[in-house]
Amino acid sequence: MSFRSIAVLSLMVSGAVVHAQDAPGSPVYPVPQRGMEKRHQQKVEQIRAKKYDLLMIGDSITHNLELPAYKEIWDKFYGSRNAIDLGYSGGRTENTLWNLQNGELQGQSPKAITLLIGTNNTDDANYPVVHTPEQVVEGVTAIVKLLREKCPQSKILLLRIFPRTNVYKKPDGSERGSSEKRFAANLRAGELMAKLADNKNVFFLDVNHVFLKPDGTVDPKLVPDLLHPGPAGALLWAQAMEPTLSTLMGDSPKEAAPANNSVVPVSKLESDSYDWFKRHEEVMKAKEGLDPQVVLIGDSITHFWGGIPQSAGAKPRGPLSWDKAFAGKKALNLGYGWDRAQNVLWRLDHGEFDGLHPERVVINIGTNNFSGTNHARANTPAEVAEGIREIILRVRSKSPSSKIVLMGVFPRDKAPDSPRRKLIGDLNSLLKNEWSNVPGVTFLDIGPKFLQPDGTLPVDLMSDGTHPTEKGYAIWADALLGL
Repeated sequence: MSFRSIAVLSLMVSGAVVHAQDAPGSPVYPVPQRGMEKRHQQKVEQIRAKKYDLLMIGDSITHNLELPAYKEIWDKFYGSRNAIDLGYSGGRTENTLWNLQNGELQGQSPKAITLLIGTNNTDDANYPVVHTPEQVVEGVTAIVKLLREKCPQSKILLLRIFPRTNVYKKPDGSERGSSEKRFAANLRAGELMAKLADNKNVFFLDVNHVFLKPDGTVDPKLVPDLLHPGPAGALLWAQAMEPTLSTLMGDSPKEAAPANNSVVPVSKLESDSYDWFKRHEEVMKAKEGLDPQVVLIGDSITHFWGGIPQSAGAKPRGPLSWDKAFAGKKALNLGYGWDRAQNVLWRLDHGEFDGLHPERVVINIGTNNFSGTNHARANTPAEVAEGIREIILRVRSKSPSSKIVLMGVFPRDKAPDSPRRKLIGDLNSLLKNEWSNVPGVTFLDIGPKFLQPDGTLPVDLMSDGTHPTEKGYAIWADALLGL
């Protein structure tokens, strides 16, 4: 990432001017936004009149929250927190910098600031100057730096640029600009932007999955023009942002967590000898520069198969079949012992898959959701299916080009009449019905291949009734090779 523009910035804490060597047109060269003079003056007057606890800075997506159709959402999630909407339709990073340097931060020290900006910087259909993803991040970096200097006590929540797939037409019907290029630029800018978070003063949040259909396309029911979330989409945005925003504001959530705990992201739940957080650190290190062609996401069944990273004390149980399945390919293993769907969601929300664009993502999760402990209750098959849906949507959001292989949960316990067998069977039926015909997703249930004709699970395939042996993993490897 280039920070050339940031290095030459000279931000005057007590003044209202940003000096830069960059020429006009740069994402870090502050310029007023034409047509928004009246709104800016109104916002400055509001800022001078009172102190706010929450500043919401952005473009038209944020600006729209002031519209009557969004009033209920605003009042519940933001107005109740003494918030002000500093969104500007058509705004770019250079306009935001000018607004903030010219009165919109004067005397303010909010508890939190949300920042959603950048989509107009990549708009090649409506603006004469178009910025690269790296340039967009330079602009966002300048804004974050300014906010930190002007409001040092405030927590900044940086939102990933929302997905947009809208198409602009010329009079002759041909496309103006390129919707594909805008989408790709925003995707990349979001990946780079995540690196600005220090998780102390600046936090990054990706809620883009809430706007997608199962096939990974933007849902017009939520985003009617494929750019601006409508009220239904804005509500999902608010709900997805609420746990983080509530924490940063230091107040009580405006909405209770879902009853289905498998869709609520959470870190390590079970106390055992497994160093969950150390593995997270190992994964974050291993993914840098790897550019894997295959990523496997799951629990200990996935972790114990093989590949990198392998934690100390977790000797691979299927090295031969691993080498067979992924020969000649770089594969990253994101399996964790005792993980449930909600643990995977936390990991995806905390960077483990950010910046990765593998050819294939293999997901095998859900078996531990049927085990109730003091740390988490057991889930129903329908609840686990919902958690897995949330995982797939996150993967879709972060890497739209990746093909997903959704594994049916493997059978457990030796006896065919084990209660968990039925739960697993019911879950796999739900997954098959939901995902078998979704483009880009292959549902693969190899459970029957592990079983004897009478339904017994042989110990030579799963010695403990849960984790495959080398012979068991070979069944999985053959199935993946057959795709």
